[in-house]
Amino acid sequence: MITLALGLLLAFYLLWILYLATMSIERARRAGTITKPALGMAVPFVLVGLTIDIAINVVPMTFFLFELPQEKTTSERLRRLNRDPGTNRYRKAVVRLFEPLLDPFDPSGDHI
Repeated sequence: MITLALGLLLAFYLLWILYLATMSIERARRAGTITKPALGMAVPFVLVGLTIDIAINVVPMTFFLFELPQEKTTSERLRRLNRDPGTNRYRKAVVRLFEPLLDPFDPSGDHI
């Protein structure tokens, strides 16, 4: 049980690190400062991050939120739950756990 909990914590931490890197790449892309070689090196990294994001959305988030995913990524799912007035209090609380970890690093400042 402890191994599972540590594995989940590590998976979420890895996803967060990948998210931070992806948002950094996105900021450079928007600013027009990313070079073609850097963008080429970033693409596989972003694809790995997307794959991990989809896997986390499908498996652990399904158990944490007690619902099957309707979206492809964890962020899309959290965004829907955050904006839907019909979302129950438990799910809103889960969203609130992730919001301060994601929003400050999104170039728009409002990730979910």
